[in-house]
Amino acid sequence: MRISIITFALALACVSMVSVATSSAGSVQTQPVQQDQDQLVGQRFIDVQAKDVNGKTHRLSQYAGKGKWILLDFWASWCGPCQEEMPNVVAAYKKYHNKGFDIVGISLDESKEEWVDAIENWDMPWIHLSDLNGWKCKAAQKYGVEGIPTNFLINPDGVIEACDLSGDELSEFLSAALN
Repeated sequence: MRISIITFALALACVSMVSVATSSAGSVQTQPVQQDQDQLVGQRFIDVQAKDVNGKTHRLSQYAGKGKWILLDFWASWCGPCQEEMPNVVAAYKKYHNKGFDIVGISLDESKEEWVDAIENWDMPWIHLSDLNGWKCKAAQKYGVEGIPTNFLINPDGVIEACDLSGDELSEFLSAALN
């Protein structure tokens, strides 16, 4: 009896760590449960890597934890809310970049052409990365991104201070932190 209770508990633990989805072909696929974004606040950033528009691989650790405030910003060219929010992000970048603020953008695009066009058309002069895998973006999965825009503000020591700052919240936070 005791062995069956332990076996049941282990099976239950395994099920809770995996979400199961059925594909259109009827086969079962498993995916790890995503991080709860709010639980990441107060934690050290998770290092991720992806390629820039020229195909060069970059790691978040090249930027985060190096003495600057870093906004890790998940977005996509096809995302209406991202397009609406981007003027706020651009304004914060222009106002605080010279005071120790930078952005690492990670796109959930699948089309390189649309991704690059959005960077230019939306006037986003910071580093941009993507694996061009859409919602299967490895960086987005590591951060538990389930909707965009989503962002994480990382302090100069590499600790996530806030997530999902929108509208004036980013500028207000940076004003308090950098002034």
